[in-house]
Amino acid sequence: MALTRARRLAVAWAVALLFGVVGGWALSRSPDDVDANLTDPGTVQYPSIPTNADLRGDSFRFAEVTDISSGNRVTPAPAGRPMVVNFWFSTCEPCRREMPVLAAGAQELSGRVDFVGINPNDTRESAATFLEKHAVTYPNYLDDMGDQMATSKVGTMPTTFFLGADGTVVSMHAGELTADDLRSAVAGLGVTG
Repeated sequence: MALTRARRLAVAWAVALLFGVVGGWALSRSPDDVDANLTDPGTVQYPSIPTNADLRGDSFRFAEVTDISSGNRVTPAPAGRPMVVNFWFSTCEPCRREMPVLAAGAQELSGRVDFVGINPNDTRESAATFLEKHAVTYPNYLDDMGDQMATSKVGTMPTTFFLGADGTVVSMHAGELTADDLRSAVAGLGVTG
């Protein structure tokens, strides 16, 4: 009797192993929905890693956004001065590090260069808390509908646009801005100091 029980157990293990091997092989052979293409170099992958479109030389277009301080829907407009437009959000570590640079730059260049912040991710309350913590006094807006991101073709953050007085994109900077980066880009707008 003991031999029969051991034999049944061995057969059960063999059947389970056979199903595992055959099933694993069958699953590995079935097509899946993975967009990766590791065997055909040069093939464009979709979905792709987001990037920013190069808008240098184009007129920067503002979309309707929500003013963080008032909650009103507005469409910002250049005031005939050079402008710095920064896309950011509060949990973006490079955005956190560059915000004091932008706040100081806005204070130093007040009346000569306008600064605007666009936030596509945060709630109004969390954005306002973040701005207060970093002593940011220039206008900031929530892009809660995603219209400004789409219009500006922004795919990564932080991203900063530097506009001439006529609203033309003179330069762009993807990634964290340092004080030297900011000074250099603003000098490219014809503003010194």
